[in-house]
Amino acid sequence: MGLKIRKVTKDDMDAFIKVYKSAYEGFEEYAYRKEKNIKQYFKWLMKRDEEGFFVAEIDGKIAGFVAADSTWYSFFDAEVGEIHEIVVLKEYKGKGIGKKLMEAAENYLKSKGYSIIELWVGEKNHVAKKFYEKLGYVAEEQYGIWIRMVKKL
Repeated sequence: MGLKIRKVTKDDMDAFIKVYKSAYEGFEEYAYRKEKNIKQYFKWLMKRDEEGFFVAEIDGKIAGFVAADSTWYSFFDAEVGEIHEIVVLKEYKGKGIGKKLMEAAENYLKSKGYSIIELWVGEKNHVAKKFYEKLGYVAEEQYGIWIRMVKKL
């Protein structure tokens, strides 16, 4: 398996839509459902912090994305890096791709001087919560259907 992590380009939008839809199957309550909204979300992620938006390719096929934000303002910690999104195609889940994407995002945020990273996960997304916990994230607060998880680097 030839895994490559690289920065996202505008040309990756169609692949992002496919991966996003695949990753949110069964968790639609946490996701954008219309393709138009997913496209807008992709553009928003690129505008937020293009340098922190990464894609995973396996043998040339796009398998996942992660979007880190070094310009985010958190109400909880003034000096915090944010991970807005991580999505992996269903057929590639459990193969270490998500972990490699998270490492790229965390290394990026660390290079920007952050020692705390936060992300939000849907309360019923138990698989994702367990994944983040394995990576050292701890649940801090819950707001509605979202749980804020934090990792100190």
